[in-house]
Amino acid sequence: MAKVITGKVRLSFVNLAEPKDDMQGNPFYSAQIIIDKTDKRTVQAFEKAIEQLRQDPKALAKVNNNAKAIAIPFRDGDTDTADSVANAPDVYDGKYFVNAKNKRKVLCLGKSKEHLAPFDIEEQLYSGCYAQVQLSLYVYNANGNKGVGVGLEAVRKVADGDRLGGTTVKVDDFDDDLVEDAEDDVF
Repeated sequence: MAKVITGKVRLSFVNLAEPKDDMQGNPFYSAQIIIDKTDKRTVQAFEKAIEQLRQDPKALAKVNNNAKAIAIPFRDGDTDTADSVANAPDVYDGKYFVNAKNKRKVLCLGKSKEHLAPFDIEEQLYSGCYAQVQLSLYVYNANGNKGVGVGLEAVRKVADGDRLGGTTVKVDDFDDDLVEDAEDDVF
């Protein structure tokens, strides 16, 4: 296993207050980590971690000593065809992204490194905010699939950002003529 501490990244598909079931029904805490391609610090941290894994005999054994199977698990926001990328090209242009998860509760911190309570996690660490993240990279070989997985260990909020996904609600969307006066109500 190798550790990666990112620079400033953006979060999406955030599930940090409560775990969410994956497609097999297993509960995980998770987030998608969006990394600017110009963030040399974070890209180099991933490169260093991958090199550590390539030097680890146990990791190599999991991929039948094929070091090429141990690669940075980035997906490319400029070429990926995932729905999330197609529906938000402005978010993913010029970016890499990785999906990270953990069965155990993830350490969640505010800007001042204070531990966040579950309610605060939902308010502070949302899809669209900026964070610094600690990840663990590990090699897996399961059900015929081999590669590098990404464990989500800790998240620290560093800045607010426009929320991603969902809908926008405006006060003017509501029709005032549906509201009755209190005097007209009969109880």
